[in-house]
Amino acid sequence: MALITCYECDRMASDQAAACPHCGAPIADQAAAVQAQPVLVVNRSVGFWLGVGVFLFPAVFVWFLLRQGHSTTSRVIGFAWLGLALFVLAGHERSDTRPAAATTSQGQPENVSAPAEPRSEISAQHLAQAYDRNTVAADQQFKGKRFKVTGVVGSINTDLFGNPYVTLRGGVNQFMEPQFKLDEVHANYAAGLQAGMRISLICTGRGDVAKTPMSQDCVPAN
Repeated sequence: MALITCYECDRMASDQAAACPHCGAPIADQAAAVQAQPVLVVNRSVGFWLGVGVFLFPAVFVWFLLRQGHSTTSRVIGFAWLGLALFVLAGHERSDTRPAAATTSQGQPENVSAPAEPRSEISAQHLAQAYDRNTVAADQQFKGKRFKVTGVVGSINTDLFGNPYVTLRGGVNQFMEPQFKLDEVHANYAAGLQAGMRISLICTGRGDVAKTPMSQDCVPAN
């Protein structure tokens, strides 16, 4: 049993009643008219511009296919095209990242510049004499600058942190011989040195400690 609206008095009445209890209008005719009303089915076709939008920008326009009336076939085709577009885009991004990764693995990034060339060449003895004469003038010439120094190995040592350094003969006395700290990657080079060997290094000046010239970031020059 269902309630319907009487077409005469606009009041509710049972569809099983013979007549409206309020106004007496026949109910059977009204119920038959309600049951005979057709159910409207909206069918939408994929228009030209919607099709173009789905083809060019599937991530945006494919969702319009979810509106009522579009067929299941059009929805399947639209979302399949969206999945294919995303798959192709992801593959393209992976291919773009591979060359960069290969460059990094080879250890040759573009933004790494070559070590600066030494601005001057000097012997260990002349370096020690320069600091003995005038520390300020020697700092202006060598501190923070790359230079090539040549001399005879006096000793091979490590500092408090285990970093290798060598002293070259030529200091004012045996306790003030110039010190040259090597890069960590050249520890094997330092291990192969012996006192009395003549070597050349390219270093960066670090000033002095009590008139003893100090240098760092040294690499073999020969």
